[in-house]
Amino acid sequence: MRVQLIGAFCALAMATAGAAHAQEAPASAQAGDLTVRQGHMMGWAGGGTPLGGEVAFTVENAGTAPDRVVSVSTPAGPVGAVSVQVARDGRAVSLAPGDATLAAATDAGPGLSRVTAQLTGLSHGAPSSVLTTITVTFERAGPVTVSARPVSPAPPPG
Repeated sequence: MRVQLIGAFCALAMATAGAAHAQEAPASAQAGDLTVRQGHMMGWAGGGTPLGGEVAFTVENAGTAPDRVVSVSTPAGPVGAVSVQVARDGRAVSLAPGDATLAAATDAGPGLSRVTAQLTGLSHGAPSSVLTTITVTFERAGPVTVSARPVSPAPPPG
């Protein structure tokens, strides 16, 4: 019983600390020509396997040069695969696995990309319902941190 209470207290403390840190991060932030916004985080149970989830955000590139996502991190849990979708001719196009090149601006307007990072091995369910942060590092523009609002838990993909 005492161990369960200590575990519950630790989980609550971690969730509270993550929420406090996230409140310090803006909903959108700029790094060079890039603006990161619309961050969200979702967690789910994997049917007896460790909890998983994803963080996602939108990147608007006002510059004419493309940039690349180098890394994504979050206190919500370890980050696995990162995928990028870019807007082309009004449609979302998924890039090949491992290709993290963001769309550049064109005469029609800024380049838009949606980045999704899979979370693996979450230790508890708190991240699915607590505001957190996403730190993304770009090849040219450098690092930027934004808040990630929780969205309703969903079943695991696949």
